[in-house]
Amino acid sequence: MAVCEMRKVYIVGDRDAHELIIKRLSELGVLQLKKVEGNLISSVFKQTKIKTDDIEENLSKLNWTISYLGQFEKAGAGLGLFPSKRVISRRQFLNWIKNFDWEKICDRCSELHRKSETLTEEKKNLLERYGFLLPWRKLPISLEKLQGTKSVAYQLGIIPQEKRDALEKEISRLKGAHLHILQEGEGKIYFLLAYIRELEKNIESLSQEVKMEKVQFKEFKGIPEEELRKIKRSVAQIDDQLKKIREELERITKEKIKLMAFYDHFYNLLQERRATSYTWRSSYTFTLEGWIRKQDIQPLRNGLKDYSLIDIVIREPNEEEEKDIPVALSNKRIFKPFELVTELYGTPRYFEIDPTPFLAPFFAVFLALCLTDGGYGVILALLAYFIPKKVQVGESGKRLFSILFISGLLTIVVGTITGGMFGIQFSQLPAFFAPLKRLTLFDPLKQPMVFLVISLALGVVHLLLGIVLAFWEDLRKGDINSAILDHLSWIVLILGVILFGLSKLGVLGKSFTTPGLIMFLSAAIILFLFAGRKSKSLFVRFGKGAFELYGLISLFGDVLSYSRLLALGLATSVIATVVNLIANMASGIPLIGPVCMVIILILGHLGNIAINTLSGFIHTARLQFVEFFGKFYEGGGKNFTPFKQEGKYTIMEK
Repeated sequence: MAVCEMRKVYIVGDRDAHELIIKRLSELGVLQLKKVEGNLISSVFKQTKIKTDDIEENLSKLNWTISYLGQFEKAGAGLGLFPSKRVISRRQFLNWIKNFDWEKICDRCSELHRKSETLTEEKKNLLERYGFLLPWRKLPISLEKLQGTKSVAYQLGIIPQEKRDALEKEISRLKGAHLHILQEGEGKIYFLLAYIRELEKNIESLSQEVKMEKVQFKEFKGIPEEELRKIKRSVAQIDDQLKKIREELERITKEKIKLMAFYDHFYNLLQERRATSYTWRSSYTFTLEGWIRKQDIQPLRNGLKDYSLIDIVIREPNEEEEKDIPVALSNKRIFKPFELVTELYGTPRYFEIDPTPFLAPFFAVFLALCLTDGGYGVILALLAYFIPKKVQVGESGKRLFSILFISGLLTIVVGTITGGMFGIQFSQLPAFFAPLKRLTLFDPLKQPMVFLVISLALGVVHLLLGIVLAFWEDLRKGDINSAILDHLSWIVLILGVILFGLSKLGVLGKSFTTPGLIMFLSAAIILFLFAGRKSKSLFVRFGKGAFELYGLISLFGDVLSYSRLLALGLATSVIATVVNLIANMASGIPLIGPVCMVIILILGHLGNIAINTLSGFIHTARLQFVEFFGKFYEGGGKNFTPFKQEGKYTIMEK
């Protein structure tokens, strides 16, 4: 079983050593603390109450500053898909905590942010003013003079372009009125109208007729052209100030790592205070409890041996506590990356089988069959090997790329068997590659039925393994009846169908026909008679038995689901062939033909690898989650999260 054995731990000690014990436990990082239930504690113990407002305020301030500085930081080497942390030394960390004034940096960033927002808003208003004034830039007089005199009035206006002729015609009829067109464009006419005040009623009537929009400048003074130049100068000054603010913030980003270290410092302090709330204290003692992996018991005892006034009690968990027992997976190195797939579905419960070592080989093989091409396997393995070494991808990213690396190696094997390398069949290669040709077993494009049979055969084995694991799970729990009547019967039935079918097809001798038929019929009778054994009604029992046998159709559908391996494998091969065909056609283009060919080959094959790796991963995961897990696995466990010093942004060098 790849689920680590867990133990319940109780620690009782002297009240004065309480905070030191909490600090030491965070350094050890082996114990997951649990809130002690109040009804299990003597009335002399009181729950520890804590205040965390000050730390949470500091964390909020630091988090905002780190996030704000992020937009002024040059992009680092990272894919952006996985969380990554900065590695710092303990000496650096302690030096920063002691000497660095983080509040000064946070306050300065907040000040620059406010100033930047003010300037940006001011710039926005200026640009709005500029846009409002721009159509009137050819106005030859100062805006103050538009107030007019006792005898002369001025009116700025805008009309639709189609009303220009009507306006000019009416103005020409009026004596004492003059029209000056300032700008024409975007379906509008901008103009200045000067007229004697005796014509106000005529002008008002005319404005309604030509749908004039009257414009007034109450906040502007001076000639528009000069005002526009002033606005430009003001905007330029604001841009200069914003540039200086940005440059200062870019310099401050060099201190971001220190802010991250401080965030993690306060974060760990907060965790310690919250851990304190898990304890109950009396006048002289304290008590706390938690979960620990069995292999960490001795490190816990060694880590607390300097504290003489404490006692550690350890016991095994029971099945009644299953929902509360945290789960830590412990698989061999080659299976470790595939824990990512299991966790995508759900961590196993404590007393449940960990499916990781069983799904790992099938997952890698299925993904390799989806890719099929040996050349693609080489590229995938190389990328999966070098990317984590050159780019920060985080722990989850490392596990993902490990899966892709293993699958890439298996894809090379599958590509060799199917005789494909970058969409080129080994049969098309020169005689020099004769050894590779001899390794080819079949061509999936010419012999798709062979590929289909292999896919379905793997599917049958995969499903049988799931039922075997369900059988084993019941045996472990001591449920012999369910193991034999519900699961072993299905195993015998499926094996009987396989023997009978293969003998009829001539793959096996005719001597297997009768044993296969006997296995099938006997298992079917057992399922029919005992599937509903818990019901007292004979009618209901036989009904459930018939429904159980109906599951053969569902099982047949599950097997057919594995034909998607054929579909994806053929899709990869066909697309690779098409890329080569297009590249070959492009090579005939005069002058640039060879360059186009190389570009098409590189982009086409890389795109094919990316698309089919993604689709292969998704469909392979579906085969695990639906067809395989559906036979035996429930999941729903809680991950083991020990109380330890762990930062959001940084990792301390060991």
